[in-house]
Amino acid sequence: MSGQQASTPRDPASVPLRHNLSVAITPLNSARDPERAEAIREVVDAFRNLRASVARFVLMLEDIRGNARSLEATTGQSLGDLLSSLEDHARALGFSRLDDLMLAIEAARSAEQQRDLVFQSSPGSGSGSGSDTVSLQHVARGLERLDASFVGLCVEHVLERHYRDRASSGVPV
Repeated sequence: MSGQQASTPRDPASVPLRHNLSVAITPLNSARDPERAEAIREVVDAFRNLRASVARFVLMLEDIRGNARSLEATTGQSLGDLLSSLEDHARALGFSRLDDLMLAIEAARSAEQQRDLVFQSSPGSGSGSGSDTVSLQHVARGLERLDASFVGLCVEHVLERHYRDRASSGVPV
């Protein structure tokens, strides 16, 4: 190759990073608008709790069907994937409140877009920032209600199943 070295791919860790990332990323400045920062935290927490509740519900139904896996196994799955799994398992098991579960699943399908409102909102946009904060709080409350719906349906299913198992084994309930 007459004195030229062959180009070798660089290890990503050895590629120098630009240190002026703040030009592209706007950090959350909670001192400037603490109400908005709190509303963002509420949305993120509510979404995380909703996703975790759906994951636990899916794992419970998988366990009933004999396909148990750990909570960590759901880490890479999107909420949409978990909702699809939940629907499939519930149908296969003849879930008693399938209509209610389907309503909750349909409502939850838009949860990721609702969560992403924290990125679409513009901090410090003058008079609009108050309504932005109210909108974020509204989203957080909606996600919390949806989470409570899934938890309630899951708990009800567990109690029903426990009651049926005890009744079928002759144990007084």
